[in-house]
Amino acid sequence: MHFYESSIITTKDGLHCQVYGNEHPSQAIFVKPKYIPTEKVECNALPYRFISGKKMNRLNLWINQEELKKYIADFRKAYPQYIYKSPYHDHDRLFFAIPIDHIERIYYPRRGLKELMEMPETMLDKHLKTVYHFVQFLLKSGLKISDLGITYSTLMGHYFNDISDINIVIYGKEKFWKLHEFLMTAKHPSLQWKTDKQWMEFYNKRNRFAIFPKEEFLQSMKRKKTEGYFEKTLFVLFATEKEEETWYTWGSEQYTSLGLATVQGRVKENHSSVVRPGCYTIDHTQIISSEKNLQVPVSKIVFYSRDYGMLAYPGEKIRACGILEKVKPARGSEYYRMVVGYFDAYLTERKEKEYITLVKEHAK
Repeated sequence: MHFYESSIITTKDGLHCQVYGNEHPSQAIFVKPKYIPTEKVECNALPYRFISGKKMNRLNLWINQEELKKYIADFRKAYPQYIYKSPYHDHDRLFFAIPIDHIERIYYPRRGLKELMEMPETMLDKHLKTVYHFVQFLLKSGLKISDLGITYSTLMGHYFNDISDINIVIYGKEKFWKLHEFLMTAKHPSLQWKTDKQWMEFYNKRNRFAIFPKEEFLQSMKRKKTEGYFEKTLFVLFATEKEEETWYTWGSEQYTSLGLATVQGRVKENHSSVVRPGCYTIDHTQIISSEKNLQVPVSKIVFYSRDYGMLAYPGEKIRACGILEKVKPARGSEYYRMVVGYFDAYLTERKEKEYITLVKEHAK
């Protein structure tokens, strides 16, 4: 089933969740729980919010690992209905999903933005005026209002002036790449891209120093025109896939884990690296290390963290460490892929071991 990423869903028992990915089972929607009531499960290591009259924990996968493991174990007991058992993966893969009959309300980013942009500008507060002005700027790329959406706190209405981000959804990979091309050269007096210092704050916060050399990280991040500031407000751009654009279909393949491995290859295609899960198609591959001492041709590197989106372009070499999987399609030949960033990685030693990075080639 196709359902757009980044929509927000509230459940009948009070969870606020973000839709995760664009392909889903027929009776449930994959999500990342975002705000979780503290009535049944609580963690002092997680941030707190007061939303919809309830004390909530905001799920952060980057807190102390032992605290996170305990919280997820407690969450499983309190909300077992939101743990999805995939029939296509090994038993230890962790997915969160909302059964259709547990949905209270869906907040649609595209519908929300359309209604916001139809409001008189004089009736908007400071944050919403910035959103309004930013969207007007993005429309100069040739995209239409129907190609864009607004999500997170702005869509839900619990944003804070001078604090909350602007999170814009772009509907369709083709539309996203068109917008990105526009932003490569676009100028506006209110537009600022992240400075080296700001990127380094993110680098240290996410422990990226364990993966990327500083210079390589800055080079990779600065050529992605997806995060910056407009009227001094942070914005982040997210791509979704239209149904006819999806690079895989849920339920069309069976995945068997072959353990942790490190692979290197050359990027053939990165068109689907802007969505989640994202994908790089690679060739000329070599398995550098493997738990099972395998040497098989890996044709895809798949990732669930947006950190790795648009990291590499065709012709560039990349190296990745993650779960090596044998893939058996319902139709076609078996192949091998590398997956980085399953939710369960944050609960194990893989959190510090998994990565995707560019391989710098020296001029001959």
